[in-house]
Amino acid sequence: AYCRPPGGAGGGGRYGDAELDDYDGSGEDDGSEGDECAQGNAQFSGRPYVPPASSAAGTGPSFGENMESHFLVPRRLQDKPYELIEAANDWHYAMMNDIPRNEFYLSALQQLVTPETVVLEIGAGSGLLSIIAASLGAKCVVAIEANLHLANVAREIIRSNGYEGKIHIINKMSTDVTPAELAPYGAPDVLLSEILGTLLLGESALHYVADARRRLCAPRCAVVPARGAQFATLIESADVSSITSVKSWNGIDLDYFNSLQDTTSMVFTKQYGFRFSSAAYTELAPRTRILPIDFARDSVGVWGQESHTTITATRSGVVHAVMASWEVYGGGSLVMATHPDATLHNFPRDMQWGQALQLIEDTSADGEKPIPFTVAAGETLTIVTRHSIDGVSLQFELLRGEPPPAGAIGIGAVDSRGRRTGEAGSGAPGVHARKP
Repeated sequence: AYCRPPGGAGGGGRYGDAELDDYDGSGEDDGSEGDECAQGNAQFSGRPYVPPASSAAGTGPSFGENMESHFLVPRRLQDKPYELIEAANDWHYAMMNDIPRNEFYLSALQQLVTPETVVLEIGAGSGLLSIIAASLGAKCVVAIEANLHLANVAREIIRSNGYEGKIHIINKMSTDVTPAELAPYGAPDVLLSEILGTLLLGESALHYVADARRRLCAPRCAVVPARGAQFATLIESADVSSITSVKSWNGIDLDYFNSLQDTTSMVFTKQYGFRFSSAAYTELAPRTRILPIDFARDSVGVWGQESHTTITATRSGVVHAVMASWEVYGGGSLVMATHPDATLHNFPRDMQWGQALQLIEDTSADGEKPIPFTVAAGETLTIVTRHSIDGVSLQFELLRGEPPPAGAIGIGAVDSRGRRTGEAGSGAPGVHARKP
């Protein structure tokens, strides 16, 4: 699995084969290797996020080099990339200890793996998911991991668990792996990955899955997870308001400080430093699916630039923020989700993923300070979702009433595939397919 780089929604780097940057499978070059924007920020170039400390991300300082010379650094850490150690200690441990996550993948693979199955995992990390596939009796597993040090860690974990003859590690970006390198093992029947961010596509999962599906796997291979969906929920929360706005104290009017309030950026709850599932909040409208993804069929760019989803407020109140969370699906009723009711009793999941929040103001009234967005029960509202070109990040705007007719409000006014996206999610309390 990959993490998002500090200070940006996406990472620089190329995508595709050495000769061709083919993001959408069209067979045409979609960008220049030397493009400054593309190299500097995938969010604005359409290039996928590149995991830190991989060969594609370039060489950064070692963990030892990043510390002051008189600080003690254990020898085992001195030569490791700083970004790798930061990522491992930030969320890898939480990820591996998310027991329901591991059980989701176990259950999904149990439905697919046979003694003839060849499994390909991209973003192997510790090798845990590859070991699960091998333990179910797969013919062989090919595990692709871009980071050299992490690949070596995975090799040792695989060896210590007795699967070194069944799991084969390739230390490359999956987009640099060729079909010839996989030929000795056979065409993969199952494509396995867990490259999901706090936002569903925050680690460019569809870029990498679609590329591997197209170039490296057998036709109509099974994909795990098979599908996913990004959700948005309007929330009112005095707790959120208390750390994102101010009114007064002891008779001192501090309201003008709200002129600096950021209602543009998506911020992860982990960045705020709290678990949203433990905060007091009220949902003012049903949790709403804003972007369905079919990892087995969809192509890069399916998100378009902008979409509009009509919802109805079920409670009156002030919309302090839109909360972003997601679901992914395996076979049958298998669901893994990051909704607060799914993470309430799953501390590791909140620490590795959590949710994302964007503060909301009434954009119909422009002034020096943000105007609170007050809604009434039964009121019709429109969630405008704007996607970054690479699909890694997104932005919400809340409007009153229904959207104008398609074509009257610019590119992507409706869902890019004409699908109905304003459906309530399956992640409502009490209907999860497995315990959170």
